[in-house]
Amino acid sequence: MKIAHVIRRLSFNDWGGTEQVVWNIAKAQVRAGHDVRLFATSALAPAPHETVDGLEIFRFKPIYPWWPMPAKIVAELDLKGGNPFVPGLGKALCRWRPDVIHCHAMARIAELCLRTGAKIGAKRVVSLHGGGANVPTVEARSLKAPTRGRLPWGKMVDYAMGWTRRIPEDFDGIVCVGVDEYERYKTRHGHAMFLPNGVDTGLFSGCGERHGGERIVCVARIDRQKNQMMLVEALARHPRATVRLVGPVTQPDYKEELVRRARELGVEERLSFAGALKPASPELVAEYANADVFVLPSRHEPFGIVVLEAWAAGLPVVASDIGGLGRLCAAHPAAAVTFPPGDASALDAALEKAKSCPEALGRAGRQAASQYDWTRLSQELVDFYGSLRP
Repeated sequence: MKIAHVIRRLSFNDWGGTEQVVWNIAKAQVRAGHDVRLFATSALAPAPHETVDGLEIFRFKPIYPWWPMPAKIVAELDLKGGNPFVPGLGKALCRWRPDVIHCHAMARIAELCLRTGAKIGAKRVVSLHGGGANVPTVEARSLKAPTRGRLPWGKMVDYAMGWTRRIPEDFDGIVCVGVDEYERYKTRHGHAMFLPNGVDTGLFSGCGERHGGERIVCVARIDRQKNQMMLVEALARHPRATVRLVGPVTQPDYKEELVRRARELGVEERLSFAGALKPASPELVAEYANADVFVLPSRHEPFGIVVLEAWAAGLPVVASDIGGLGRLCAAHPAAAVTFPPGDASALDAALEKAKSCPEALGRAGRQAASQYDWTRLSQELVDFYGSLRP
Protein backbone atom coordinates (compact mmCIF):
# COMPACT_ATOMS: atom_id res chain seq x y z
CA MET A 1 0.00 0.00 0.00
CA LYS A 2 1.25 3.50 -0.89
CA ILE A 3 0.62 5.84 2.04
CA ALA A 4 1.20 9.60 2.08
CA HIS A 5 1.27 11.24 5.50
CA VAL A 6 0.71 15.01 5.27
CA ILE A 7 1.69 17.14 8.26
CA ARG A 8 1.92 20.89 8.75
CA ARG A 9 5.62 20.80 9.65
CA LEU A 10 8.27 18.18 10.31
CA SER A 11 11.42 19.58 11.87
CA PHE A 12 13.73 17.37 13.89
CA ASN A 13 14.90 20.39 15.86
CA ASP A 14 11.41 21.44 16.93
CA TRP A 15 9.46 18.34 17.80
CA GLY A 16 5.96 17.89 19.20
CA GLY A 17 3.44 15.16 19.88
CA THR A 18 1.90 15.20 16.42
CA GLU A 19 5.29 14.90 14.75
CA GLN A 20 6.20 12.02 17.02
CA VAL A 21 3.00 10.12 16.26
CA VAL A 22 3.34 10.56 12.50
CA TRP A 23 7.01 9.60 12.53
CA ASN A 24 6.53 6.42 14.57
CA ILE A 25 3.42 5.30 12.71
CA ALA A 26 5.19 5.85 9.38
CA LYS A 27 8.24 3.87 10.48
CA ALA A 28 6.04 1.00 11.70
CA GLN A 29 4.18 0.97 8.38
CA VAL A 30 7.49 0.79 6.48
CA ARG A 31 8.58 -2.14 8.65
CA ALA A 32 5.31 -3.85 7.72
CA GLY A 33 6.20 -3.55 4.02
CA HIS A 34 4.23 -0.48 2.93
CA ASP A 35 5.54 2.30 0.68
CA VAL A 36 5.37 5.44 2.82
CA ARG A 37 6.32 9.08 2.19
CA LEU A 38 5.98 12.16 4.38
CA PHE A 39 4.84 15.53 3.02
CA ALA A 40 5.11 18.80 4.99
CA THR A 41 5.72 22.51 4.74
CA SER A 42 9.27 23.85 5.00
CA ALA A 43 8.48 25.68 8.27
CA LEU A 44 11.54 25.40 10.55
CA ALA A 45 13.09 22.81 8.21
CA PRO A 46 14.22 24.38 4.92
CA ALA A 47 15.54 21.17 3.30
CA PRO A 48 13.04 20.49 0.48
CA HIS A 49 13.81 16.78 0.33
CA GLU A 50 15.66 14.41 2.62
CA THR A 51 15.65 10.75 3.59
CA VAL A 52 15.85 9.93 7.30
CA ASP A 53 15.83 6.34 8.63
CA GLY A 54 14.65 5.15 5.24
CA LEU A 55 11.69 7.56 5.09
CA GLU A 56 11.51 10.14 2.30
CA ILE A 57 10.37 13.61 3.40
CA PHE A 58 9.18 16.23 0.90
CA ARG A 59 8.68 19.85 2.00
CA PHE A 60 7.01 22.83 0.34
CA LYS A 61 7.11 26.52 1.16
CA PRO A 62 4.04 27.75 3.07
CA ILE A 63 2.35 31.04 2.18
CA TYR A 64 0.51 32.74 5.04
CA PRO A 65 -2.37 34.70 3.45
CA TRP A 66 -2.46 37.90 5.46
CA TRP A 67 -1.09 41.38 4.78
CA PRO A 68 1.23 42.80 5.91
CA MET A 69 3.33 39.77 6.86
CA PRO A 70 6.70 40.82 8.37
CA ALA A 71 9.40 38.24 9.05
CA LYS A 72 8.68 38.22 12.80
CA ILE A 73 5.07 37.17 12.25
CA VAL A 74 6.09 34.55 9.69
CA ALA A 75 8.45 33.08 12.30
CA GLU A 76 5.64 32.94 14.87
CA LEU A 77 3.31 31.19 12.43
CA ASP A 78 6.04 28.71 11.47
CA LEU A 79 6.09 27.66 15.12
CA LYS A 80 2.36 27.21 15.51
CA GLY A 81 -0.70 27.79 13.36
CA GLY A 82 -0.84 30.01 10.31
CA ASN A 83 -3.33 28.12 8.08
CA PRO A 84 -1.11 28.48 5.00
CA PHE A 85 -1.52 27.82 1.32
CA VAL A 86 1.10 25.24 0.26
CA PRO A 87 1.81 25.50 -3.49
CA GLY A 88 3.38 22.37 -4.91
CA LEU A 89 2.00 19.94 -2.33
CA GLY A 90 -1.04 18.92 -4.37
CA LYS A 91 1.02 18.42 -7.53
CA ALA A 92 3.54 16.25 -5.67
CA LEU A 93 0.76 14.04 -4.34
CA CYS A 94 -0.76 13.75 -7.81
CA ARG A 95 2.58 12.70 -9.30
CA TRP A 96 3.10 9.97 -6.70
CA ARG A 97 -0.55 8.83 -6.65
CA PRO A 98 -0.74 7.19 -3.20
CA ASP A 99 -3.50 4.76 -2.27
CA VAL A 100 -4.10 6.68 0.97
CA ILE A 101 -3.64 10.35 1.80
CA HIS A 102 -3.52 10.60 5.59
CA CYS A 103 -3.73 14.24 6.65
CA HIS A 104 -2.51 15.36 10.08
CA ALA A 105 -3.44 19.04 9.70
CA MET A 106 -6.58 21.13 9.47
CA ALA A 107 -8.00 24.01 7.42
CA ARG A 108 -6.34 24.72 4.02
CA ILE A 109 -3.93 21.79 4.13
CA ALA A 110 -6.82 19.45 4.90
CA GLU A 111 -8.88 21.00 2.10
CA LEU A 112 -5.99 20.42 -0.30
CA CYS A 113 -5.78 16.77 0.76
CA LEU A 114 -9.52 16.36 0.22
CA ARG A 115 -9.41 17.86 -3.28
CA THR A 116 -6.27 15.97 -4.30
CA GLY A 117 -7.54 12.65 -2.99
CA ALA A 118 -10.78 13.03 -4.94
CA LYS A 119 -8.81 13.86 -8.09
CA ILE A 120 -6.59 10.76 -7.99
CA GLY A 121 -9.04 8.33 -6.36
CA ALA A 122 -7.09 7.98 -3.11
CA LYS A 123 -8.65 7.17 0.24
CA ARG A 124 -8.67 10.30 2.39
CA VAL A 125 -8.09 10.04 6.13
CA VAL A 126 -7.65 12.81 8.69
CA SER A 127 -6.24 12.54 12.21
CA LEU A 128 -7.44 14.88 14.94
CA HIS A 129 -4.40 15.41 17.16
CA GLY A 130 -5.00 18.75 18.82
CA GLY A 131 -7.94 18.36 21.17
CA GLY A 132 -10.12 20.60 19.02
CA ALA A 133 -13.19 19.38 20.89
CA ASN A 134 -12.16 21.18 24.07
CA VAL A 135 -9.73 24.01 23.30
CA PRO A 136 -10.42 26.81 25.81
CA THR A 137 -11.70 30.06 24.30
CA VAL A 138 -8.81 32.10 25.72
CA GLU A 139 -6.24 29.83 24.11
CA ALA A 140 -8.07 29.75 20.79
CA ARG A 141 -7.88 33.53 20.74
CA SER A 142 -4.16 33.49 21.53
CA LEU A 143 -3.52 31.28 18.48
CA LYS A 144 -5.09 33.93 16.25
CA ALA A 145 -3.22 36.82 17.86
CA PRO A 146 -0.34 37.06 15.31
CA THR A 147 -2.75 37.70 12.42
CA ARG A 148 -5.22 39.91 14.25
CA GLY A 149 -5.67 43.25 12.49
CA ARG A 150 -4.10 42.05 9.23
CA LEU A 151 -5.85 41.83 5.87
CA PRO A 152 -6.97 38.17 5.34
CA TRP A 153 -6.57 38.08 1.57
CA GLY A 154 -6.64 34.28 1.68
CA LYS A 155 -10.39 34.33 2.27
CA MET A 156 -10.90 35.81 -1.19
CA VAL A 157 -8.86 32.97 -2.69
CA ASP A 158 -10.85 30.42 -0.69
CA TYR A 159 -14.09 31.87 -2.03
CA ALA A 160 -12.80 31.92 -5.62
CA MET A 161 -11.71 28.26 -5.37
CA GLY A 162 -14.98 27.17 -3.77
CA TRP A 163 -13.35 25.64 -0.71
CA THR A 164 -16.09 24.52 1.68
CA ARG A 165 -14.12 23.70 4.86
CA ARG A 166 -16.32 20.70 5.78
CA ILE A 167 -13.48 19.26 7.82
CA PRO A 168 -13.26 16.60 9.07
CA GLU A 169 -16.72 15.43 7.94
CA ASP A 170 -15.85 15.20 4.23
CA PHE A 171 -12.93 12.81 4.76
CA ASP A 172 -13.48 9.12 4.10
CA GLY A 173 -12.18 8.27 7.57
CA ILE A 174 -11.49 10.14 10.83
CA VAL A 175 -8.84 9.02 13.32
CA CYS A 176 -9.26 10.48 16.81
CA VAL A 177 -6.37 10.62 19.27
CA GLY A 178 -8.68 11.99 21.98
CA VAL A 179 -11.76 10.25 23.34
CA ASP A 180 -13.63 13.57 23.45
CA GLU A 181 -13.30 13.95 19.70
CA TYR A 182 -14.15 10.31 19.08
CA GLU A 183 -17.36 10.73 21.09
CA ARG A 184 -18.19 13.78 18.97
CA TYR A 185 -17.67 12.15 15.56
CA LYS A 186 -18.56 8.48 16.00
CA THR A 187 -22.26 9.28 15.59
CA ARG A 188 -21.74 11.97 12.95
CA HIS A 189 -19.49 10.02 10.60
CA GLY A 190 -19.72 6.45 9.39
CA HIS A 191 -15.98 5.78 9.65
CA ALA A 192 -14.39 7.19 12.82
CA MET A 193 -11.93 5.34 15.00
CA PHE A 194 -10.16 5.98 18.29
CA LEU A 195 -6.42 5.30 18.06
CA PRO A 196 -4.30 6.14 21.10
CA ASN A 197 -0.70 7.19 20.83
CA GLY A 198 2.12 4.73 21.38
CA VAL A 199 5.63 4.41 22.75
CA ASP A 200 8.87 2.54 22.14
CA THR A 201 9.30 0.96 25.56
CA GLY A 202 12.73 -0.44 24.75
CA LEU A 203 14.09 3.06 24.30
CA PHE A 204 13.60 3.83 28.01
CA SER A 205 14.38 0.41 29.48
CA GLY A 206 17.72 1.58 30.90
CA CYS A 207 16.15 4.21 33.18
CA GLY A 208 16.44 3.18 36.82
CA GLU A 209 14.02 3.29 39.74
CA ARG A 210 13.17 6.52 41.58
CA HIS A 211 13.39 7.07 45.32
CA GLY A 212 11.30 10.12 46.10
CA GLY A 213 13.37 13.16 45.07
CA GLU A 214 12.01 16.53 43.92
CA ARG A 215 13.54 16.92 40.46
CA ILE A 216 10.45 17.69 38.34
CA VAL A 217 10.52 17.30 34.57
CA CYS A 218 7.84 18.37 32.09
CA VAL A 219 8.31 17.31 28.47
CA ALA A 220 6.02 19.49 26.36
CA ARG A 221 6.23 22.42 24.02
CA ILE A 222 6.45 25.78 25.79
CA ASP A 223 2.87 26.76 25.21
CA ARG A 224 -0.09 28.05 27.21
CA GLN A 225 -1.93 24.81 26.56
CA LYS A 226 0.69 22.96 28.61
CA ASN A 227 0.36 25.41 31.54
CA GLN A 228 3.98 25.23 32.74
CA MET A 229 3.23 28.37 34.80
CA MET A 230 1.81 26.06 37.47
CA LEU A 231 5.22 24.46 37.87
CA VAL A 232 7.04 27.78 38.04
CA GLU A 233 4.73 28.95 40.81
CA ALA A 234 5.00 25.59 42.60
CA LEU A 235 8.74 26.22 43.03
CA ALA A 236 7.90 29.00 45.48
CA ARG A 237 5.97 26.49 47.63
CA HIS A 238 8.54 23.68 47.36
CA PRO A 239 11.94 25.16 48.27
CA ARG A 240 13.87 21.94 47.57
CA ALA A 241 12.31 21.27 44.17
CA THR A 242 13.71 21.99 40.72
CA VAL A 243 11.81 22.19 37.43
CA ARG A 244 13.22 21.18 34.06
CA LEU A 245 11.14 22.16 31.01
CA VAL A 246 11.92 20.11 27.89
CA GLY A 247 10.44 21.04 24.54
CA PRO A 248 10.35 23.56 21.70
CA VAL A 249 9.08 27.09 22.24
CA THR A 250 5.91 27.50 20.19
CA GLN A 251 4.78 30.66 22.01
CA PRO A 252 7.86 32.83 22.69
CA ASP A 253 5.86 35.39 24.68
CA TYR A 254 4.74 32.62 27.04
CA LYS A 255 8.34 31.62 27.72
CA GLU A 256 9.05 35.26 28.55
CA GLU A 257 6.15 35.17 31.02
CA LEU A 258 7.55 32.03 32.66
CA VAL A 259 11.00 33.53 33.05
CA ARG A 260 9.62 36.83 34.34
CA ARG A 261 7.41 35.07 36.91
CA ALA A 262 10.30 32.91 38.12
CA ARG A 263 12.36 36.05 38.62
CA GLU A 264 9.54 37.72 40.56
CA LEU A 265 9.26 34.69 42.84
CA GLY A 266 13.02 34.39 43.29
CA VAL A 267 13.12 30.82 41.93
CA GLU A 268 14.86 31.39 38.59
CA GLU A 269 17.93 29.41 39.67
CA ARG A 270 15.75 26.31 40.11
CA LEU A 271 14.07 26.60 36.72
CA SER A 272 15.83 25.44 33.54
CA PHE A 273 14.95 24.93 29.88
CA ALA A 274 16.37 22.06 27.84
CA GLY A 275 14.96 23.28 24.53
CA ALA A 276 13.76 21.00 21.75
CA LEU A 277 15.34 17.54 21.77
CA LYS A 278 15.27 15.11 18.89
CA PRO A 279 12.87 12.16 19.23
CA ALA A 280 14.37 8.94 20.55
CA SER A 281 17.64 10.78 21.21
CA PRO A 282 19.98 9.89 24.10
CA GLU A 283 19.52 13.47 25.32
CA LEU A 284 15.74 13.02 25.60
CA VAL A 285 16.06 9.68 27.37
CA ALA A 286 18.57 11.28 29.78
CA GLU A 287 16.05 13.98 30.72
CA TYR A 288 13.62 11.30 31.86
CA ALA A 289 16.36 9.29 33.56
CA ASN A 290 17.63 12.31 35.53
CA ALA A 291 14.23 13.28 36.94
CA ASP A 292 12.37 12.10 40.04
CA VAL A 293 8.81 12.86 38.92
CA PHE A 294 7.09 13.78 35.66
CA VAL A 295 4.36 16.45 35.71
CA LEU A 296 2.03 17.47 32.88
CA PRO A 297 -0.28 20.29 34.08
CA SER A 298 -2.06 20.88 30.75
CA ARG A 299 -5.21 22.97 30.43
CA HIS A 300 -6.49 20.52 27.83
CA GLU A 301 -4.93 17.42 26.31
CA PRO A 302 -6.36 14.88 23.84
CA PHE A 303 -4.02 12.13 25.03
CA GLY A 304 -0.55 12.96 26.37
CA ILE A 305 2.04 10.83 24.59
CA VAL A 306 4.77 12.05 26.93
CA VAL A 307 2.99 10.28 29.78
CA LEU A 308 3.65 7.00 27.96
CA GLU A 309 7.33 7.92 27.73
CA ALA A 310 7.46 8.78 31.42
CA TRP A 311 5.80 5.48 32.29
CA ALA A 312 8.22 3.57 30.06
CA ALA A 313 11.06 5.31 31.92
CA GLY A 314 9.66 4.23 35.29
CA LEU A 315 8.85 7.77 36.41
CA PRO A 316 6.03 8.62 38.82
CA VAL A 317 3.49 10.63 36.84
CA VAL A 318 1.43 13.59 38.04
CA ALA A 319 -1.05 14.97 35.51
CA SER A 320 -4.10 17.18 35.03
CA ASP A 321 -7.35 15.27 35.16
CA ILE A 322 -8.55 16.71 31.86
CA GLY A 323 -9.82 15.25 28.59
CA GLY A 324 -8.00 12.30 27.08
CA LEU A 325 -5.08 12.80 29.47
CA GLY A 326 -7.34 12.23 32.47
CA ARG A 327 -8.90 9.18 30.82
CA LEU A 328 -5.48 7.71 30.07
CA CYS A 329 -4.44 8.05 33.69
CA ALA A 330 -7.80 6.75 34.93
CA ALA A 331 -7.28 3.62 32.82
CA HIS A 332 -4.09 2.96 34.81
CA PRO A 333 -4.86 4.38 38.28
CA ALA A 334 -1.89 2.73 39.97
CA ALA A 335 0.52 4.49 37.58
CA ALA A 336 -0.46 8.16 37.97
CA VAL A 337 -1.67 10.78 40.43
CA THR A 338 -4.08 13.30 38.93
CA PHE A 339 -5.34 16.70 40.05
CA PRO A 340 -8.01 19.14 38.80
CA PRO A 341 -6.47 21.41 36.13
CA GLY A 342 -5.28 24.72 37.52
CA ASP A 343 -5.71 23.73 41.20
CA ALA A 344 -2.40 24.61 42.88
CA SER A 345 -3.28 23.00 46.24
CA ALA A 346 -4.27 19.77 44.53
CA LEU A 347 -1.02 19.82 42.57
CA ASP A 348 0.94 20.13 45.82
CA ALA A 349 -0.94 17.17 47.30
CA ALA A 350 -0.34 15.11 44.16
CA LEU A 351 3.40 15.87 44.28
CA GLU A 352 3.57 14.76 47.90
CA LYS A 353 1.74 11.53 47.10
CA ALA A 354 4.05 10.79 44.18
CA LYS A 355 7.06 11.48 46.39
CA SER A 356 5.80 9.00 49.00
CA CYS A 357 5.53 5.94 46.70
CA PRO A 358 7.79 6.43 43.64
CA GLU A 359 8.76 2.77 43.26
CA ALA A 360 5.15 1.53 43.15
CA LEU A 361 4.12 4.23 40.69
CA GLY A 362 7.17 3.51 38.52
CA ARG A 363 6.49 -0.22 38.34
CA ALA A 364 2.83 0.33 37.48
CA GLY A 365 3.87 2.86 34.84
CA ARG A 366 6.18 0.43 33.07
CA GLN A 367 3.38 -2.14 33.00
CA ALA A 368 0.94 0.43 31.60
CA ALA A 369 3.37 1.56 28.88
CA SER A 370 3.78 -2.01 27.65
CA GLN A 371 0.16 -1.96 26.45
CA TYR A 372 0.85 0.80 23.88
CA ASP A 373 3.02 -0.65 21.14
CA TRP A 374 3.58 1.26 17.88
CA THR A 375 3.57 -1.91 15.76
CA ARG A 376 0.15 -2.98 17.01
CA LEU A 377 -1.31 0.52 16.65
CA SER A 378 0.05 0.85 13.12
CA GLN A 379 -1.61 -2.41 12.06
CA GLU A 380 -4.93 -1.21 13.48
CA LEU A 381 -4.58 1.92 11.35
CA VAL A 382 -3.77 -0.03 8.17
CA ASP A 383 -6.81 -2.24 8.81
CA PHE A 384 -8.88 0.95 9.12
CA TYR A 385 -7.55 2.16 5.75
CA GLY A 386 -8.66 -1.15 4.26
CA SER A 387 -12.22 -0.68 5.53
CA LEU A 388 -12.68 2.60 3.64
CA ARG A 389 -13.84 3.38 0.13
CA PRO A 390 -12.58 6.52 -1.66
